[in-house]
Amino acid sequence: MTFPSSSKAFARSTCELPDITRDWLYSTAWKMRYRTAFSESGFGVHPKVTSFTMHQETHTQAGKVMRDLNALGQTYARSEGPWDYQWTGVAGTKVCKPGYHRYGAAIDFTRFDWGSGHYVDTAVHGKEKRRYLRRRYLAVIAVCRKHFGTVLHCYNDPDGSHWNHIHADRGRKAVAADWDYQTDTTIIQWAARDLAGITDMAIDGDFGPQTRQGLATLRKRFGAEKVDPTASSANFLAWLDLISRHGMADKDAGTYKSG
Repeated sequence: MTFPSSSKAFARSTCELPDITRDWLYSTAWKMRYRTAFSESGFGVHPKVTSFTMHQETHTQAGKVMRDLNALGQTYARSEGPWDYQWTGVAGTKVCKPGYHRYGAAIDFTRFDWGSGHYVDTAVHGKEKRRYLRRRYLAVIAVCRKHFGTVLHCYNDPDGSHWNHIHADRGRKAVAADWDYQTDTTIIQWAARDLAGITDMAIDGDFGPQTRQGLATLRKRFGAEKVDPTASSANFLAWLDLISRHGMADKDAGTYKSG
């Protein structure tokens, strides 16, 4: 099977790298577990460590997500920190189906676990009533976006299949924010709602007047009036770092400032 060109599949010219099979991400101690079912409460069931085959760059980028989530747990744990990252739930990587999964260029995350009851279950926590769990899910989304250009989730679900997992692929660079792109707009909308307290914010990927106001509020709260997330990848990474820190620590926007 011919791998698609880098302009279509990856942000970098690394398509010549091979597929690899691993049961860990970033650290051999941070295992992957396959979600096999759902509990009566709707949580994913991940009974054992599982190896997955994927393109080498996907493994590298996913590993960076786990590295950053561990760092967040070390410094910005909501309570009883530090939290040491433990394992990752996965629903699939290289699968014979349309899209980037066909080439091992995508990964579906189902759980992020720091141990001692501190985790994100992607089938439940995105629309959880408890705000601190929605904030933690948002932190995960922001970290995923740092390393993958496309991030689909319960609020960015074009085909109705992503309510229970986070899909990440490299079909688009981890570049400056683009408000015509739902991956980026939903992150800002979610942050405006759950970090800045704009409780009626619609998370629909439409960058309209309400979202513009939400962005303006976040700029002020973050002290980031001069940091335009659409101007450069570095600027957007700064915003994603702010969002992930606030979300992980369960803090209101403005607790941590830009720069």
